[in-house]
Amino acid sequence: MGDAERDHSARDVAMAVRHLDLMMAQMHLEMSESLGMSAGELLALAYLSVDGPLGPTELTHRLHITTGAMTAMLDRLAERDYVVRAPHATDRRRIMVTLTKSGRDRIFTQVHGMANEVVAISEELPANDRAVIGRYIARLGGVISRPAH
Repeated sequence: MGDAERDHSARDVAMAVRHLDLMMAQMHLEMSESLGMSAGELLALAYLSVDGPLGPTELTHRLHITTGAMTAMLDRLAERDYVVRAPHATDRRRIMVTLTKSGRDRIFTQVHGMANEVVAISEELPANDRAVIGRYIARLGGVISRPAH
């Protein structure tokens, strides 16, 4: 019986998730190296890519770094045309960090092929399976994003 036909225990699924996590971490390390930046810089760009413009304070909290380290990181990313800082649309006291078109294009070039394959694999699944998997991944995200104790 092939792997696709056998039953998977909860432990098998948990181990598959852990293995995927390790492969994603490795991919991010290789991608940051390819782009000539730190893993933290790539993570900041990923947040901006997924969540849109964010304030430096929000990025500081997400990356668990000091405000001084965030300022230096944003200076480096801005100098390389990955991000731009701009005033908040309604609160002149706040600054928002946005991914530039050039930065988005350079990141997209790195992940385009893989992203297309993920979509293609997902499209092969029946809609109800995609819904179940989507809910499962969302629940995993909730567990993973909780602070460690």
